[in-house]
Amino acid sequence: MALRSTQPSQPLPSGTDLPIPWNLRLPKPLEGDFISYLLRFSRRIILGSIVVVIFIYAGGLLTEQLISDHLLQQIWRLRLFTLIPVGAVWWLAKEDKHPRALQPAIAACCIIIAGIHDYVALYVDHPLAYTYYLVNLFAILLMATLFRISLYWAATVSAIILAMLAISLLLDERLSTSLAYTLFYFISATAILSLLGQYFFERLQRQFFLAERVLAMHRSELHSANQVLESQASEDALTGTVNRRGMEIRLGSLIHHARHNQQLDKLFILLFDIDFFKQFNDTYGHLEGDLCLKQIANVPKAMIQNDSDFVARYGGEEFLIALSGIQLNDALIFAERLRSRIEQLGVEHSGSRVNNVVTISVGISGLIPGITRADEMIKRADEALYEAKGIGRNTVVLIDAQEKLIPQ
Repeated sequence: MALRSTQPSQPLPSGTDLPIPWNLRLPKPLEGDFISYLLRFSRRIILGSIVVVIFIYAGGLLTEQLISDHLLQQIWRLRLFTLIPVGAVWWLAKEDKHPRALQPAIAACCIIIAGIHDYVALYVDHPLAYTYYLVNLFAILLMATLFRISLYWAATVSAIILAMLAISLLLDERLSTSLAYTLFYFISATAILSLLGQYFFERLQRQFFLAERVLAMHRSELHSANQVLESQASEDALTGTVNRRGMEIRLGSLIHHARHNQQLDKLFILLFDIDFFKQFNDTYGHLEGDLCLKQIANVPKAMIQNDSDFVARYGGEEFLIALSGIQLNDALIFAERLRSRIEQLGVEHSGSRVNNVVTISVGISGLIPGITRADEMIKRADEALYEAKGIGRNTVVLIDAQEKLIPQ
């Protein structure tokens, strides 16, 4: 009878289930990252929204001309002057050289637009001059709805604009009290609704921002876990070198890369084994044999420098070294230094017939035309290694492109 777990599954947090405080403030490091995230979002909107703003301005100038040429002559210079800060905002959004300056620039732009039109409403001689007070609402909507700066900036600037409006309405002696109250109430109420909408919009933005951060964290953890598993799956437990499976994958990748980039003459493998290793185990025991394998493996691991190169345990006491991006002479020098350094370790080997210390025999093969698989390249190196053993061990043999075996 199959048993079922009674524990409920614990799904990973997605970010959308994380609580957002009522004031929207995140911890300081996250708050700074969110503002950068918001500004990147705002930049994309601003570059397209500027066109809308220009069309609205053009429509306003056309309306003023239809109402009165005299009115247009009085204010067209002031109206065009307000386009200067709009242009500055567009430049900052396009260049992205000073991202932190974007919010202050938008705030200053909206204050300038509102202030100039308050001035126009106060001092232009026309029965409809009071309608320019409505541009305060345009400035608030521009900042809070179209350009999308943060709620705290939008609320602060909206308060400044409404304060400027209140002062202008108090100074405007041509307006009746009822009309002044109506204008202020209408603009204030619409501004509050706009800010309320921005509050909920920014709350959602912050939720999505946290969701992206949590997702990125999950991805990073998953990537790290996969790297650990991949390393464990492709690493020889005893020597810390690449195991047979990992060797075939990585060598195959190097062969493909070399063939794709037409660098057949810059990929070499060294196949070496420990001379008379069976006698070593028989003489000193398998624990000492394992220690010997570790010591031998550490020598080539310390010698390789290229990130794509690797040392692999091919089997038993045999090791393979892949060297890429080098010339034949460099591979020969590497092999001879490897042979010499292992001999200089001075690991005692009384059962050896060539020396009283542990030595190795090395076979070298390079990538040649016609080879597409790792096993084909290894087979040639194995022939060179067999030759090195046949001529007395503790030596290096190269197999060249013509299948000629050349002792070094």
